[in-house]
Amino acid sequence: MATKKTVKKETAPAKKTAAKPAVKAAPKADAKAAPVKATPKSAKAPKTVKIIPVKTDDPEENIKRFAKTALATNFVKAHNGSWNHADWLNFLRDLEEKGYFPIDTDRVGLILEDKKKAFFAK
Repeated sequence: MATKKTVKKETAPAKKTAAKPAVKAAPKADAKAAPVKATPKSAKAPKTVKIIPVKTDDPEENIKRFAKTALATNFVKAHNGSWNHADWLNFLRDLEEKGYFPIDTDRVGLILEDKKKAFFAK
């Protein structure tokens, strides 16, 4: 009867490597929770831009600039198409602070009245 010989193989010594921290598995997501989209690293919050109006001394240029804005429409909507003299003076003060003066206030009033007609036509 032949006997088996056990042969021991020599193995190379293990290389020393830096120990890696154990990574924990993420907790299971709740089936009812909405999936969360990953935000790319390059995505940044939009910056708030403050618009500084170009101040001119020409009343005609200022009325053109004013007419291009939504200031009149917003004023009419905010006052439900009806305002008093104090509201009108406050509006003019706001226009002055925003750099629209000097301006022909009669024409501003006409623009407001046009916006008021459009407001009530809806």
